[in-house]
Amino acid sequence: MKKLLFLIPIIITGAFIFSLYYHIHLKHPVPYTELEIKKGYTIHRIGEILKEKGIIQNRTLFILYARIKDRPLKYGYYSFEGNLSIADVWSILNEGRERLIKFTIVPGDDLLDIGQKLENKGIIDRSSFYSYVFNSENTKKMGLEGSTFEGYFPPETYYLRKNSEPEELVKNFLKLFREIYAPVIKKTDILSPYQVMIVASLVEKETSIREEKPLIAGVIINRLKKKMKLQIDPTVIYALKLAGQWDGNLTKKNMKIDSLYNTYLYRGLPPTPISSFSIESLEAVLNFAETDFLYFYSKDGKRHIFSRTYLQHLKNIK
Repeated sequence: MKKLLFLIPIIITGAFIFSLYYHIHLKHPVPYTELEIKKGYTIHRIGEILKEKGIIQNRTLFILYARIKDRPLKYGYYSFEGNLSIADVWSILNEGRERLIKFTIVPGDDLLDIGQKLENKGIIDRSSFYSYVFNSENTKKMGLEGSTFEGYFPPETYYLRKNSEPEELVKNFLKLFREIYAPVIKKTDILSPYQVMIVASLVEKETSIREEKPLIAGVIINRLKKKMKLQIDPTVIYALKLAGQWDGNLTKKNMKIDSLYNTYLYRGLPPTPISSFSIESLEAVLNFAETDFLYFYSKDGKRHIFSRTYLQHLKNIK
């Protein structure tokens, strides 16, 4: 009898543990649900949100399980769907398996384009993004040359968190830049590494045709050597975009915008790159075609005609 009495607490405890284990691992159907776990949320608050959204059925069990596991849950933007248990949900949050958003920067996108696209995707408000990326203190903090982050965000597909912080996004983009672009960028006889980036962005905006890129890079370098104004339309467009004056049309009036980016008014390179650029454009600058061309013109907006003299250039335009 005494032996039986001794076993009763053990049996009860065992039954309780089994019941706890069973209910923590019991799966139930969860329809597709998105939610955000904000930084600073307590276990109690997370359990409350999960219960409200129908992702878990027992808030107290979730909190108990989280206390037992004693490991942090990661903030972020998540999606849940399918047959899930409390243990499954805890694992998703502990491992930070967020719902990431596919985001693509294409060659030639500038910071203004990128900011608008990020906002359209719900990743960040564009004004917050612009405030960060056009701040020279932030480029200094990251150890970069230039007054903005223009040119430092490689054209590629990224997977980003919804409601990201600006610095988090910048670090994400810079990771790829440092891995793939930085090892390729180097100085030339007349260009510093940063100037190589600037010219690569000009080449990117002028043409998408691979075989033309070294030729256009060569024209830019030839004009720089002769101290000629570069007179590149995309630099004027960039100046107009920065000023909030770009309406899709270049006119005699807006071509006169007073900006250091306006290469019709000012000699030399613009202060920063004017867009993202591909490795192909970067390599075209480093291996530019050595010709005596000083001008180029496109009749169809795609392929260019190159000329050595202004007279030839005028004939090509007619």
